[in-house]
Formats: sequence, structure tokens, C-alpha cells
Amino acid sequence: MSFFRLHYFLGWALALATLGLMAFYAPLEEKTLGKSYLIFFYHFPSAISCLLFFALAGVLSVVHLAGGSAEADRQALAAVEVGLLGCTITLATGSLWAKAAWGEFWVWNDPRLLTVAVMWFTYLGYLLLRGAVDSPAQRARYGAVFGTIAAVNIPLVWYSIRLFGKVSHPMNVELDPRMREVQWFGLMAFLVLYAAFWRSRVRVARLKDETRRLEETLALRGT
Repeated sequence: MSFFRLHYFLGWALALATLGLMAFYAPLEEKTLGKSYLIFFYHFPSAISCLLFFALAGVLSVVHLAGGSAEADRQALAAVEVGLLGCTITLATGSLWAKAAWGEFWVWNDPRLLTVAVMWFTYLGYLLLRGAVDSPAQRARYGAVFGTIAAVNIPLVWYSIRLFGKVSHPMNVELDPRMREVQWFGLMAFLVLYAAFWRSRVRVARLKDETRRLEETLALRGT
């Protein structure tokens, strides 16, 4: 088994282990939200992971702008793709959390919900921008500029409650030691899995670039 496949296997195994801990180790109910609090074990790892991968995309974007590294551009693109996956899961589970906590799937005056939604649309715009530019060099350059600017929103999301005031997010959920253990184990598990996704997307981007260069070479030889 290659290291890459081993990485994938380990990520999925840890994710399944998290489910097992949720079912057989963590308490099945919390006194405020009851069983609905279990969505937290999906919400928290995805939220932290998406912020980390978006931050990684910002750093790699700066690296590309500084030196024109094609590999940095590929890695930044992959980080945005994985971060957007994590952000989508964060919004979906956050809506379920809001329904359990407030009786509504969306609360418009909650600062963290809104800033995460803005972040999701921002990075969706990053992917749409790259898809609209034909020139590989310009696509990488525009993406790097966009990725660098978009990273400014990350601390805004993280500190949104402090900056804009606490509405009712997060709920005052009392996590006992077993809940905390599952919380941090789940974060580690999903980070390993998301990292495997990131490596996979980098490989796909690299293969696409190699295929494009090969097609261009063949086209030139055929003229």
C-alpha cells in the first residue's frame, strides 16, 4: 500500500472511530440541547479545518505572488477546494445546530453565521474566477491575488462574536470531559482526512497541468 493510500485509509478510519466514540463513549444527550448536540462533533472539526485550509491557501497565494511557483498555485487551489468543502459542511451543520438551539435554521442577526456565509461565497467566487480565465499564467496570478485578499476574512470569522457582539452563538453547552475528548479526537481525525483530500486535489491539479503542457507540445509539433 502506497503512503498516499495509507493516508486515505487512516483518515477514514479515524473518522469512523470518531463515530464510534460518539455512539459508545460520549454522552448521548446534553442537558440544554439533548441529543441534538451531537452535531457539534461534525460542526467543530469542519469549521476549524475550513479556516486552516483557507489560511493555508492565503499563505500559498503569497508564495506564488512572491516567486511565481506553479506548485504553490496548485496547492493553494487544492486548499481552497478542501476548505470550501469544510465550509459547506460547517454551514449545513450550523443550520441544524441553529434549528435545535433557536428553532430556526438561519438567524440573520448572528454574526458568525453571516461571516461564514460571506466566506463561503468569497471562496466560491475564487473558483469561479479561475474557471473564467483561459490563460494559465493569468489564472494563477488572479487566483493568488484573490486568495491573498480573501484570507483577510478568516480572523473576521474567528473574532466575529467579540467584534460584533454575542447574540446567542455559541450556545452555552456544558461539555463534560468525555465530550471534550471526543471533540479534540474528532478534530484530529477530520484534519487527517481533509489533508488526504488536499493531497488528492494537488495531484489532480498537477496531472491537469502536465496534460495541458503535453497537448501544447503535441500541437506545436503538428504544425
